[in-house]
Amino acid sequence: MRLDAGARPRPAREADEVMLLTTDDTAAENLPAYLARERRGIDGALRAGLPVSSLAAARRLNEAVEYAVFPGGKRLRPALALVASDLAGAPRAQGLRVACAVEFLHSSSLVLDDLPAMDDAELRRSRRALHLVYGEGLAVLASVALLNRAYELLAAAAHGRGDAAAALVAEAARCVGADGMVGGQAVDLETRAGSADQEALACRDLKTVALMRLMMTAGALARGAPDEDARALADFGERFGRAYQICDDLLDEACDADATGKPARQDARHARASAVSTLGSEGARRFAAELVARGRVRLVERFGPRREVRLLAEAAGVVLARAGVRLEVAGRVA
Repeated sequence: MRLDAGARPRPAREADEVMLLTTDDTAAENLPAYLARERRGIDGALRAGLPVSSLAAARRLNEAVEYAVFPGGKRLRPALALVASDLAGAPRAQGLRVACAVEFLHSSSLVLDDLPAMDDAELRRSRRALHLVYGEGLAVLASVALLNRAYELLAAAAHGRGDAAAALVAEAARCVGADGMVGGQAVDLETRAGSADQEALACRDLKTVALMRLMMTAGALARGAPDEDARALADFGERFGRAYQICDDLLDEACDADATGKPARQDARHARASAVSTLGSEGARRFAAELVARGRVRLVERFGPRREVRLLAEAAGVVLARAGVRLEVAGRVA
């Protein structure tokens, strides 16, 4: 894998001090305003794109699919996929298909994560996990239906561009598959707390990193954007994804279900490795902040002070701040 698999946290130098881009009051809208503006359009596209069975006896499957996707929190992932698509120059219709595919993949993974054989979780988004409402069988089938629909939407996003469609579907398969989300989840199940090194932790983090990479690159691949644009977005996505998983580990350790919407201390309950058990809380915070700082620099180097760069950097900063990572402003995009 490309992302600093064996890197250890190091003290930040003054020149690359942990920071987050701040949004100038006179500049383009900030992240909350963007999420509020795009939420209705994203939800409408998701509802229109749901994988709905026409079979009369499959009514409960359709209900389970809808339960998995609605309500969907702030829709951060599809919104950021839309931002990244805009940054790569993809048309809005193309970006919306990519955004829906990303959310369906994410929802599919959450349903599987919560199953008794996986995390055995009772809560998701502050309500009962899907398998507790519809049963494990329908939960698995709903997850597969969402996964299949995601691939269909990605192929449609690059319709008419045969090479782009092939590259996008291949990238999605890689990100989801044995060396991506699936492999990362397998490592998570098998790695015990106290036995993980940096390499094992990085492999486990693929369960989050791989989807974040796809979120950032799918619009660029669908459009057939320059390779360097896709690489810069991939680099940011990998760093943001790993920082996101580290922050999730920190929240799992420190917060209750009211704050996270899912059971607390899942890693400790299953004696699984986490960033906290491997690096310690402070080491995990430093590493997450450094990853975001490096990802921000990569975007600015490639795309300059664009509105979309500012929104992506702000999103990463919000994730860090929620986990108690202190943000030092070392730069500003005007």
